[in-house]
Amino acid sequence: MIDRAPARSRHIQLRWIMAAFAAYVSVSLIVRWLRDPLFLGVGPDGWPTPSFGELTYLLYMTCLPVVLWVLLAYAGACRLPDGWGMRTTMMLVFLFVLTVVELDNIWYGMSGHHATWREMRLFLSENWTLHYGIRASDERGFLLRMAKHFFRLLLVFLGASLISRWESGQRCFSAPFRRALVVVLVLVVGDALLTGYQVSRGGDQWQAVADANPFRIHSLDHLSLRLFTYGSDHDTDLEAASRAFSEAAGDAMHRSPDTSGIFSNAATLPREKYDVVVVTIEGLNARLSDSTTMPFWTQLAARSTSLRNHYSTGNVTEYGVLGLLYGAPPNFYRGTGALPWRHELPSAKQPPQPGSPYISEFARRGYHTRLISWELSSWAQLGIYLRNFNEPAFETTDDWKLIPELARELQDPGPHLAYMHYNGTHFPYAHAQSYSQFRPEVPSDFDYASGQLRSQAAEITNRYRNCLLELDAWLRSLTGVIDLEHTIVVLTGDHGEEFFEHARLGHASTLAAPQIRTDALIYVPGQPSRVVDVVTSHADLMPTLMDYLGWPQPVPPFGHSLAGDVKGGSAIVAMGNRPNPPSRWAAIAGDAKGIFVDGPGDTLHLVRLLDTTDHPLSYITQPARWQPALEAAAHLQLRLLTASRPVRAVSAAGVAP
Repeated sequence: MIDRAPARSRHIQLRWIMAAFAAYVSVSLIVRWLRDPLFLGVGPDGWPTPSFGELTYLLYMTCLPVVLWVLLAYAGACRLPDGWGMRTTMMLVFLFVLTVVELDNIWYGMSGHHATWREMRLFLSENWTLHYGIRASDERGFLLRMAKHFFRLLLVFLGASLISRWESGQRCFSAPFRRALVVVLVLVVGDALLTGYQVSRGGDQWQAVADANPFRIHSLDHLSLRLFTYGSDHDTDLEAASRAFSEAAGDAMHRSPDTSGIFSNAATLPREKYDVVVVTIEGLNARLSDSTTMPFWTQLAARSTSLRNHYSTGNVTEYGVLGLLYGAPPNFYRGTGALPWRHELPSAKQPPQPGSPYISEFARRGYHTRLISWELSSWAQLGIYLRNFNEPAFETTDDWKLIPELARELQDPGPHLAYMHYNGTHFPYAHAQSYSQFRPEVPSDFDYASGQLRSQAAEITNRYRNCLLELDAWLRSLTGVIDLEHTIVVLTGDHGEEFFEHARLGHASTLAAPQIRTDALIYVPGQPSRVVDVVTSHADLMPTLMDYLGWPQPVPPFGHSLAGDVKGGSAIVAMGNRPNPPSRWAAIAGDAKGIFVDGPGDTLHLVRLLDTTDHPLSYITQPARWQPALEAAAHLQLRLLTASRPVRAVSAAGVAP
């Protein structure tokens, strides 16, 4: 007769180890990783304070998925060899899980969504310090957290091994495994149904707790929510708006593009060859760039055209920069999916990119065109799209070195177009010590993964406002080397930057207003100051320059000139999708914002109806207010359908071939 006692003893010990690990992870979820949605989001400015029963259930729904995954892990661990090989393998697996969750927690705290394998692979292939602002203190903090996890896991293993030797400890897990797994699966499905029901009736905290938990099966939550909202007024409203969009898309297919030269409202400037300086500013928050943080900007705005309702063409740098320079949504951007592991793809292997037709038009008219910027070409393969500047680029990691280089460039004979990108306002918001007016601020080595983002929101915002002070001083110095009597200056953010307006920090995570709206101004010598309150876009800026300079448009413009009277406008904004091309878009006009996703055959599908403050907005009650936004999306769809035709500079007649 075979003695099964050793195998049973091993399984009992294994069950205790798994149970102890589940308890450790659950406690970590509650007191660290999910602390914000469980506790910090409650109060006068957040969710209603839950009752004791509701809070108990929120904690239960936090821990339940952990139990499911631990049971599944137990089934796999039972097949491992006995002894230290099993223990070592489990320790490595547990450390790997905790490492992934820690990294995901950092990503989620900044972006509001869980990291994907695609994003992790891309992150590991790039320069962390240059592109993500990761400091040595961040790396040390992460290693310290993982070291703590390691020693705590050792205690978990030791304690579980000791308890499993007690007779009473062995009886705790006598239930058959399959029965336990079935019970937990039923509980998980029931929890998903209850959560979907609560969320469908406005349970925002339930939604936040579910979304933030990396162990939940989010597809099951989404299916449950869909089950309880199917056939609702929201569905009916969305279907009516989708039909209206289909009609607008059909009309766009039969409408001839505008290939006219100068816009009908062209400004009447002397036909002098003005120098042109275009500056994009990393992550410029429109709410915080006020007269207190940026007094010089305010003074310059009083002499310029101020765009008070301005949108980037994306919520990431590559989309914002390319949308401005190309005068169009970045549907032509091919992504970085071909990026080999930790290597930049040689330019020769990329599909040919002719560059911005607007930059080519400046060169054709005798301008020196040059990139004078923070190190932009290496970011997201932007250099492939910026190759048609006719002067060698100057790039540096010190923004202050850009100003003397611009001064030297403008001293050379002939007209100049200089494009500059300022990076000093990038996360983690480092600034010189002399710009520390707003206090208290988080220290320069603040751990943004500490789980204290929401509680330190004011201090983090103050650090950014001090960055704006340094930016303002930089702009004052910049204009000091420019002859403002003979230079057109365009200043804007590459995109917005969120500071907890929707419980997030940074950009690249959503199409919410703080991440896509930004300030913009256009200074033109001799032109009176004015304020434009209608929706404007990065795609409008290059067509506007053509108009001010009195030149025909080099290609049929996607945007609209802002040189004359502006009565209405629209914006198309792409959501970051690295390393792939953009596939999610916002179409904005007036106070309406439709969210679209790419579908089969380069078609767009409407998925959300919002106002510009990101609250739900009905279509059926006022369909006329949606027409401009739907027409803008139809224009984008037409562009997607014809994207296989390369964008080329105009012929001598000034008309796109």
